[in-house]
Amino acid sequence: MRLYVSINSPSHEMAKSPIDDAITFVAKHAAVENRHGHFPTGPALDITFMLASKDDVPPFSGMRMGCYSREGGTLFFEAAVPADVTQSGQAPHYVAMVMQNMVDNAKNYFDELGIEFDSYTWQQMMENMTRLEASATALQ
Repeated sequence: MRLYVSINSPSHEMAKSPIDDAITFVAKHAAVENRHGHFPTGPALDITFMLASKDDVPPFSGMRMGCYSREGGTLFFEAAVPADVTQSGQAPHYVAMVMQNMVDNAKNYFDELGIEFDSYTWQQMMENMTRLEASATALQ
């Protein structure tokens, strides 16, 4: 259906950080794929990356699943990004792992509810987007 990617940042200092660049790259590609209708039919996924700074950290670690809106057909996730990842050259790899983890969690959730979810195509889409990101990062 669709993929929504957003960032919740505690400060403007995170702008143009490695994690901001990595998340923005995936968000831009998701917007293009959304516009062209390339995501599989079925539920949409919405992920917010919660960035940490020395003064502000998310109230959880890892990833948490929010609610599933049957009306909007959207499953919501939040991923807490550790402060040491925000400035790391490993940020694109971190984002790739989070995106894959989100699809795995969505598959498990929808399997339990008996809702059709094309996890194979979703995984392929995530791999393609993050492979493009890794290539772009390597060229910089």
